[in-house]
Amino acid sequence: MNTKMRGKHFVTLLDYSREEIESILETGFDLKKKLARGEPHSLLSGKTLGMLFCNPSTRTRVSFETGMTQLGGHAQYYAPEQLAMKHEETWEDTARVISRYLDGIMLRVYALPRYGMAREIMMKVANNATVPVINALDDKEHPCQVMADIMTIVEKFGPEYKRKKVVLAWVCSKRAGKSPGIPHDMAIVAGALGMNLTIAYPDERYDLDEEFMAHARELAQKSGANIEIVHDLTKAAKDSDILYAKCWGGLRMESQEDIAAREHLRDWCLAKKHFNLANPNAMFMHSLPVERNQEALDEVIDGPMSIIYDQAENRLHAQKAVMALIMR
Repeated sequence: MNTKMRGKHFVTLLDYSREEIESILETGFDLKKKLARGEPHSLLSGKTLGMLFCNPSTRTRVSFETGMTQLGGHAQYYAPEQLAMKHEETWEDTARVISRYLDGIMLRVYALPRYGMAREIMMKVANNATVPVINALDDKEHPCQVMADIMTIVEKFGPEYKRKKVVLAWVCSKRAGKSPGIPHDMAIVAGALGMNLTIAYPDERYDLDEEFMAHARELAQKSGANIEIVHDLTKAAKDSDILYAKCWGGLRMESQEDIAAREHLRDWCLAKKHFNLANPNAMFMHSLPVERNQEALDEVIDGPMSIIYDQAENRLHAQKAVMALIMR
């Protein structure tokens, strides 16, 4: 089993094996325990992470900065307009230059006019950087979030987590341009680890990218995972153990077309009635920020079934694991 990840980009989970995914999870749990016990873990002492945000974030920025501090390193924040990119310096030149100063680059870019444009930018940076690049969300994947999600599921259910019914449910949002990165990466990880995953969304307009779903099915054949697609939220909720609310945009729809379609999909909102169909003690997940009473009702978000803040905390631990493994 080869799990040496030093110097490897964390751009796509398509490049990560089951053993590597499990190593990230195990390292995340180990670092979380060390932090809880007050044990020093300065694995990246003297290292610097450059964080380039084309889109704002609360959890991503705070968790990466805090994580680098706890690992003994330092994180720097930039937006493109604060760099020479404001004067049309290319992505390629930017990556080549800042690689000379940094030990890792984190990039967050999505919500561009065409599906795939953000991934093209991500790959320009990765292909020209001489240090590891971390994908903190593009228009195809959100691997940092999904590693935190899986950590949370494993924490809550222990060794039995693979048998639990995890439902990733499309929910109605007012915002256009939301990435399908979470369902893509959840399918990949479920396939790799042998999980039981149902993805629920209204109809074929919200179909996911076959590049990721075909790979997930191939992994599932080897691992024994069950990955199911349904178009009925009530059916999906029945006998579930996790109901995870997530909106994403239709890959072949213009933003205004997507928003117009959602006017007829407002019932795709998680409520207590869905948890009444689920197994006892079923849990609610959301990657945050959540549109209250649009994606899920307050009775769910603030209810006893909600584990969204545990989930958010695990962004810190999962990302520390990724950085510790690839930036050493």
